[in-house]
Amino acid sequence: MKQIKTTTSVCPRCLIKVPAAAVFEREGQVFMKKTCPEHGDEEAWLASDARLYFSAGNGDGASGCCALGHSCTMIFEITERCNLTCPTCFTASSPQETWQMSFDEFERKLDRQLAAGRGDADLVQISGGEPTLHPDLPRMIALCFARGVRKVYVNTNGVRLGREPDFAHFLAEAAGDAERLQFYLQFDGFEERTHSLIRGARGLSPLKLKAIDNLLAAGLYPLPVMTVTRGINLEEIGAVVRLVIDRHPRMNTVILQPAFYSGRYENPRLFERLTSAEVAHEVARQTGLFAVEDFGPIPCGDPNCFTLAVGLMKDGRLIPVSRYFPRIETWQRPEVAPLIRRFTDKMPQTMLDVLGEDELVDSLLDLLADGDGDIDWSDHRNFVLIGIKPFMDAHTYDQDRVNRCCVHVIDRAGNPVSLCEYNALRRPRGLL
Repeated sequence: MKQIKTTTSVCPRCLIKVPAAAVFEREGQVFMKKTCPEHGDEEAWLASDARLYFSAGNGDGASGCCALGHSCTMIFEITERCNLTCPTCFTASSPQETWQMSFDEFERKLDRQLAAGRGDADLVQISGGEPTLHPDLPRMIALCFARGVRKVYVNTNGVRLGREPDFAHFLAEAAGDAERLQFYLQFDGFEERTHSLIRGARGLSPLKLKAIDNLLAAGLYPLPVMTVTRGINLEEIGAVVRLVIDRHPRMNTVILQPAFYSGRYENPRLFERLTSAEVAHEVARQTGLFAVEDFGPIPCGDPNCFTLAVGLMKDGRLIPVSRYFPRIETWQRPEVAPLIRRFTDKMPQTMLDVLGEDELVDSLLDLLADGDGDIDWSDHRNFVLIGIKPFMDAHTYDQDRVNRCCVHVIDRAGNPVSLCEYNALRRPRGLL
């Protein structure tokens, strides 16, 4: 057993803070062990492959911008109402819920965050519940752009977008800039069984494919987000990745989220959780397009909060390029640190702009592209991005990650709170 670090965690039963939780490597995997004075010892699985558990290290290049109180993503949950009752829902939304945020409240909270210095956030996510059910969603999108927000994501299950073809066009008109409005589209696979077990509904696969078609027809950008669950849809990862590749360049990013134990998703399979490392292995095994070594952290927030692989699309062929990016263990070296500092505080798509300024990467791309030099690195549509986003729950809670968090939900009082802290500690207590 090799100890990696100690951190503060929480007891998943009583939610009190537990100091000196040990993170350690054992037989090539990573675990956390902690002891609650009342409920005793617990061990949580953090990584199935220790090579994909990353040390944050020290120094500006590794600690990231977000330790200084910055937000890269601001999430506004505008309703608790939903048109599904998903067994995996971490917000426990349903058609029976009625709360929704008024437009005036949304405006006040947005303005407060912008005035507090968060105007340089990469994006605003409008979430729920199901935000497409909110009558003021078009006005909220328009307000964000009127206030100078760079990009707006609507987090949606796609049901309304699939059923109402004109609704996507209506939202595009409200935005006024379709390129900056994107849809974080819940897309868990293609099998009927998958949606029945994860979403508690039938007939969703064709509806979600129709939502993609309707968004693309309106000039809008769908970004599929797959909640990956062992024994249900793990084997569908490759098919979802190929869904994006087949629609390139109109789609170029997929986010894979291992299911985590918050909200409704509680079951006795805690040790059988999926980790980012296993998801990366499955992408490599099922697609044959990427290797495990293509996945690495981004220099924003904690390195275990997001893992990314990038491929260049050239003449219909995908060429993995992220394997050539600087590895995290080199980020503090004098020849690498300036580049890392330049794309610290950048969402994955925006990072491409900064890497394009680096002559070493340009030379590499020219070599991979047969030396023709015509690749526009600043246009993210030339690339395919596979992101893995492992949210924490009370079992895996790591205060180090929360302290570096760059994804903040704006709570009912209008304050930014780390999304993982919100899900693990505040939702169970009703502290919204």
